[in-house]
Amino acid sequence: MLVEWTHGFRGDRMDVVRDFVNAIHVKTDDQGAVLDAVTEVLARAGFDPVVLAEGPGDRAPVDPTRSKVRHFLVSPANNGWVSIFDENFVDIFDLVQRISAEMKAPALLIWSQGDRSWGYNLTDDGRKVDQYATDPNYLDGVSEGKPDALSEYSDETADHFKKLFEAGKGMARSSMRVFATLFGIRNADSDYEDLAAGDTGGVEALEEFVQMTFLKR
Repeated sequence: MLVEWTHGFRGDRMDVVRDFVNAIHVKTDDQGAVLDAVTEVLARAGFDPVVLAEGPGDRAPVDPTRSKVRHFLVSPANNGWVSIFDENFVDIFDLVQRISAEMKAPALLIWSQGDRSWGYNLTDDGRKVDQYATDPNYLDGVSEGKPDALSEYSDETADHFKKLFEAGKGMARSSMRVFATLFGIRNADSDYEDLAAGDTGGVEALEEFVQMTFLKR
C-alpha cells in the first residue's frame, strides 16, 4: 500500500504530559520501509490511513477511547535506528513483534513509568529474543535480562548490560536512558503524548518526523 505521508510535525496539541514513556526502535536506516510496515500491520488490524493536508486548520481525528483512531510519529533514521512513537501505550506491546516480523529486522520496545519501573521487549524477525521489566505486572514470564543476547544487537559488551542490571531498580527513567544509550538509540526519553503536547526539547530532527493517523474500518 503506497501512502504519501506528510513530513514535519506540529507539536501543538494541548494534551497532558505523561510520565509513561514508550517507543519502538527498529534497527534500520530506511524510514520509508518503517512507514510501509506500520501501514501494512495496521491494515491487517482493520485500520485505514488518513493523510492530513498541510494547513493550520487541519487536525487529526480525536478518539478518547483510542480504539478507533491510532496516531503515530515516526522519526528519521538516526544512528541506525528508526523510532515509532505510538499514542496507544497498551497495544504497543503487541505491535513491536508485528513490526519486527513485517520488517524482518530487530525491533526494540523501551518503556518507563516515571521512576517507578522500566523495561524492554526485544524481537528479531518477529521472534522474541529477550524481555525485561522491573515490575512483573507488565509482562508475563519476565526475565532478568540477557546481557549476552543484548550485546549481539549493540556495539557494547555483555558486561555493560550486566552492570546496568546489577545497578538496581530504584531509578527507572535514568536506567532506561542508559539502556538506550548502550544501543546508540536517540530520542528514547520522548513519548507521543509529550511530543504532541509540544514537549520537544532535545528531540533531534523533529522536522523530519512523519505523523501517521489511522481510522478503524
